[in-house]
Amino acid sequence: MGKSTILVALRDVESVESLVTLACQISGSMEAELAALHVVEVPMATPIEADDEVLDRPGHAILERARNVAAQQFSRPIATKLLRARRAGEAIVDELREQGVESLIMGYHRPHTLGEILLGSTVQYVVRHTPCRVIVQIPPVHPR
Repeated sequence: MGKSTILVALRDVESVESLVTLACQISGSMEAELAALHVVEVPMATPIEADDEVLDRPGHAILERARNVAAQQFSRPIATKLLRARRAGEAIVDELREQGVESLIMGYHRPHTLGEILLGSTVQYVVRHTPCRVIVQIPPVHPR
């Protein structure tokens, strides 16, 4: 049986350090491989395969930051992948199934938009459909 994999789903650059740090700490005790995923949610009016570097640029920066945190702070390699999809939750669950991932680490972001309240958030979708363990990191509420 091969090594297990921990996948870190990254939404924004602000959460990269805390999520990758958590993944590195957990993977070290499990001797698991690390992978990071960023899903670019493509609007319905734009073709998924559109040749548009502007769509992907933020995701590439997020994944580069993940590689740097893993390498510089933990001397650990982390595989990275950027996907395009209409809905991030569905893409994450598909990736978990395809790769046979053992554990997923993701963040929960506040505040939610009206669309997330009405349609459900990525975390809610993933937790309901996941084929593996999920660790959700929730940032503290900061007083205003």
